[in-house]
Amino acid sequence: MNIRRGSWAPARWAIAIALTLTAASVLSYPGGTVRDESTRGYSFTHNFLSDLGNTVAFDGQRNVVGAVLFGVSVLIMVLVLAGSIIAAVRLLSATPGARWFARLAAVAGALVCAGFLGVALTPADRAWRLHMAFSMVAFRSFPAATALLAVATVRDGRFRARAAAGWMTLTIVLAGLIAMTHFGPSADTEHGLVTQVITQKIMAVSVLVILWVESRETETVSSRTLLSRLNQPAG
Repeated sequence: MNIRRGSWAPARWAIAIALTLTAASVLSYPGGTVRDESTRGYSFTHNFLSDLGNTVAFDGQRNVVGAVLFGVSVLIMVLVLAGSIIAAVRLLSATPGARWFARLAAVAGALVCAGFLGVALTPADRAWRLHMAFSMVAFRSFPAATALLAVATVRDGRFRARAAAGWMTLTIVLAGLIAMTHFGPSADTEHGLVTQVITQKIMAVSVLVILWVESRETETVSSRTLLSRLNQPAG
């Protein structure tokens, strides 16, 4: 039990720290949106998450502190995501039927982490094209990684059905975000901006919740596997 409870504790603390830094970034955001420079503070329905990373807010005020806080929070979440994918892939690779799906998921996951790392290091107001390029790499690779993990989890009998359901749910949410970006209402309109922003927030919450759930599932399987090995008779 001590092994199971402690193995993922650092990752969960890291998520809590990242959320705290993001909240501090939200509180320090001066104001303004892509459509209205006169608003004050951060709007959860009119500001994208990436607005927090701008060194100068849309209202023209400097946002260096908030941008640094947000950048650090993204870097922490990249480490959590990378650790989660590595742990899941290592465990799934032990099952022949799941091995190749898990390894392909590792490749896609590496692209996801590289993309989000680039997003953190390229504020949209300073390097718009690079920021968007990194965003595209991250969000195009993400549903591929989660779909492959869902298939691998189904093919590994040690996992409960909820583990595969979690990865598949996240795949659907991520695919929905991509579809909304391309086919949804334009952020140039009031309705479109609200729709796009809320969709992004739903995605972010889904990632956090499902990573938490999957960490518990992976932790449980790891614990059972370890205990099974320890209980095997020597020789």
